[in-house]
Amino acid sequence: MSENHEKSIPQSENISVENYDVAVIGGGINGVGIARDLSIRGLKVILFEKEDFGWGTTWASSCLMHGGARYIINDIGVTYKSSKEAGVAKKISAHLLSRRPFIIVSHSKTMIKLFDIYMSVYDMFSIMRGAIRHFKINEEEVEKITGKEVVSKGGGVVTEEYAVDPVRLSVLNSISAKDFGAKVLNHTEVIKIKKENNQYLVVAKNTLSKSEIIVRSKIVVNSTGPWADKFILNATENNKKKKRLRPTKGIHIVFPGKILNSVISFQAIDGRYLLFVPLEDRTILGTTDDDFFGDPDEIEILRDEVEYLIHSAEKFIPRIREFRPFSTKVGLRPTPYVYGVNEDKITREFEIEDDDGFISVLGGKLASYRLLAEIVSDLVCKKLGVSKKSKTHLIPLPGSENSEGEKDEEIEKFSEKIKDYLSRNFRIPEDVAHFMAKKYGWRSKEILSYYDSGELVCECSKVYEGEIKYTIEKEMAYTLEDVARRTWAGDGFCNGILCAKKIIKILLEKERKPEVEKFILRREKLLEPVKKYNQKLWEEFQKFKKEMLKD
Repeated sequence: MSENHEKSIPQSENISVENYDVAVIGGGINGVGIARDLSIRGLKVILFEKEDFGWGTTWASSCLMHGGARYIINDIGVTYKSSKEAGVAKKISAHLLSRRPFIIVSHSKTMIKLFDIYMSVYDMFSIMRGAIRHFKINEEEVEKITGKEVVSKGGGVVTEEYAVDPVRLSVLNSISAKDFGAKVLNHTEVIKIKKENNQYLVVAKNTLSKSEIIVRSKIVVNSTGPWADKFILNATENNKKKKRLRPTKGIHIVFPGKILNSVISFQAIDGRYLLFVPLEDRTILGTTDDDFFGDPDEIEILRDEVEYLIHSAEKFIPRIREFRPFSTKVGLRPTPYVYGVNEDKITREFEIEDDDGFISVLGGKLASYRLLAEIVSDLVCKKLGVSKKSKTHLIPLPGSENSEGEKDEEIEKFSEKIKDYLSRNFRIPEDVAHFMAKKYGWRSKEILSYYDSGELVCECSKVYEGEIKYTIEKEMAYTLEDVARRTWAGDGFCNGILCAKKIIKILLEKERKPEVEKFILRREKLLEPVKKYNQKLWEEFQKFKKEMLKD
């Protein structure tokens, strides 16, 4: 193992009582984005994440860097920012993004005519994200495009959006922050923050090694998402039970394989619009939008929420019940507190609260994470007297190097270029090369050159041994769950049944702590709500659980 590879546990015991300019609490997409921006500007930054990067709200998203067409009427500023930032994301994270035709369907021809007018307004934002102008299609064309999987008697309206793996996006932002000098710690929970001598004393605990970390920081950024109120109440000296957030809960159902090539948007039974989103190795259906008043660490998925999605979808996707879902996703939107407004009408704008250098970030969207990070970083720099400007819109994320010159119409060619290079020079199957290109971009060359491909570990998502070793040593993966989230091995259709043992063996060889029980109980919790639609998988998983936890 080379000297610059990670040690067997996060580097926490080596940084006790160090002084920092900024401590960022929370490693969701906003937190890692802020850490990256500040570290690029040259500030001394430390980031704490109690689970793993992109663990909560980020992971639970609909996996789209979209322009926000639905916000045009009530929140047009969100549409403008999201569209502009989707265009920036295309330039700095080209390998992660995939163009997806986005088809709005309806059984009413009148509704399609209205959407045609509505999307004419959205077209004004299309140029910012390098997307096509919308156009109408008829019922037969909807069936042809979707292989007769989608029925829409009124036809459809087609635009374009970008699909993305939000966990990979978070991980790459954290790696970039680290490359620019930040200390980035996952599995490290901040348990106490105290102001003394114009600095903040931050006490944290590594949940794997159980070691304590104590640092001082001039500024603290609370980017804990839906945990913001709970974190302030439990970890700081602020005991006022002020409601800053009105979190809303959203769930998705996860199906195996890329069922369609297009995103389908359709009206649910209650009038809301849902999405059927094809990703690289899975397709997700969602999402719900309900007020949540409980503990953000204890979110449950109700079976009637699952049936709500299935029931609504089968009106347009008749075979939806045959697709055998293998998991679910659930998370909370950290939307700002407002009274007297329906959940889906709460603003998606973000708010920033500054309490004497303790800055809380509330709200935000996946598509505009970089802009949020820039604005928060501008505030931090102003408070510290630093004049450097943001460069995150100019510097590509790891793997997307050399993408700056790509033209809008060549975004897909960027990943294709990487895939072709890997297939040709390393003689790996095209599907494996494609998946690697979408996850690691040009850094796939390092994986295959330094680690080789090795043995096939995960059949579901075509993951080889070299990938596992790379993500452990280079991407701060310490547990079985960490590996699954970065590589998709153990995160696919089998839920780890076929590959967990192989991954555990590699983790133990690298002196990591697999946290097997936590992995299995989490997978079970996410599988249980859809077990009635895939009883065979549920039964196999119960056998797997019993075998793995027998000791």
